[in-house]
Amino acid sequence: MRPLSAQIALDPPSVTPAAWERFTLRVVNQTDTPTVAVRITLPEAVQVLGVGAPPGFTARLQPATDSSAPSIEWSGGRVDRGAFYEFAFLGRVAPDARPGAELVFPVRLTRASGSTVDWARGGASRAPTVSIRGTTAISPAGAFALAGAATGLAILALVLAVVRRRA
Repeated sequence: MRPLSAQIALDPPSVTPAAWERFTLRVVNQTDTPTVAVRITLPEAVQVLGVGAPPGFTARLQPATDSSAPSIEWSGGRVDRGAFYEFAFLGRVAPDARPGAELVFPVRLTRASGSTVDWARGGASRAPTVSIRGTTAISPAGAFALAGAATGLAILALVLAVVRRRA
């Protein structure tokens, strides 16, 4: 997990296209005012399968609209001074995501006082990023299917060779 500041960090630091990943946003409170809501804005290339919520918090997935990107908001709980929580979701990066590119995840923390802290593109408080590595991943089920297909083709080739020899 790469710390962006003393308050937030996003894991994993890199992902593979088409692979399902557990993303975890760690939020630490170093102020006297509790954090009562956390929102992460999702890049278009990330599809969410499920969202978890730490104790006391409720998660809400907001779909994309014409004017806003999809986001996840956790609210209803509190992160007191000196405490941290991990806000997790399961996401899949698009298969056509370009290796070497960076996905940007802007974050907003809301304090009990109503004040907000934003990590956005550029500026002193940069949004967390995740880099795209390698090529498209294959799932264990996909690998099993490919192995089965290869075995089937090998058997077919063997049968054809034997039949041809007899003819």
